Formats: sequence, structure tokens, C-alpha cells
Amino acid sequence: MRGKTLIGTALIGLTALTVSVGWAWGPATRTELREYTLPSVMAPAPMPSVMTPMIVASPTLQADQITAQLVRARTIYANRIDADQVHGMIYQTGGVTMTSSGSLGDIKAPEVRASVIYADEIRANDVVADVIYVRYLRQR
Repeated sequence: MRGKTLIGTALIGLTALTVSVGWAWGPATRTELREYTLPSVMAPAPMPSVMTPMIVASPTLQADQITAQLVRARTIYANRIDADQVHGMIYQTGGVTMTSSGSLGDIKAPEVRASVIYADEIRANDVVADVIYVRYLRQR
């Protein structure tokens, strides 16, 4: 009687072990064939017929006065900034000295972008830069 119980327990244990190994290794050994459908290719949207002007200068831009909705640069050097919002690390300086030979004069555009901007005055809704060196800052 004791031998039958021992054999029965061993068989139940082996069955449980086989089932648990089957569950553990089952998904890794099973291969399923799935049908993939490629997404449909859509034609690109047409470009708008009216392009908004944007002044892009690379790597530096020097201007007497910049009037724009958005002025964006990595570094801005300015004597005066008059803006609604200014984003970036701001340092107050004694002033920026510019030469008139490299200046573009007055710039009026919806958006002005450059790597580095030197300006006597910037008037904008948003001024965005990593670092801003300015003598006088006025936020509206």
C-alpha cells in the first residue's frame, strides 16, 4: 500500500512539473503566424499657398531693431528687450556695443530665428533663448 501511494505521489508531482514547465516555456516555443497589413500610404498635404515671412540667419544675426511676434535663438545679446514673455536664463549686462557695418538695420517679421542674435532693441511677444544678455528688460 505504501508503494502505491509513493508512486501515485510521484506521478502527480511529475504531472504538475510537466504542466508548469509547459506553461513557462509554451509561449517562447510557440510560433504564430500573423497576418500584417501595411498602413495605407497617404499623399502629403498640400503646402499652404500663403507663406508667412520669417527671417532666418545662421549662425549670427546683427540688427539695430527687431520687431516680431517670436524671436528665437540660442544666445541673445541686446541693449533693450520689450516683450510679453521672455523664456531663458537672463543676465543683466552693461550693454552691447555693435558695429554698423555688420548690422541689417531694422527687421520687421512675424518670426526671427538665429543661433546668436545681437540687437540694440528687440520688441516681441515672445523671446525664447537659452541665454539672454540684456541691459534693460521690460516685460509687458
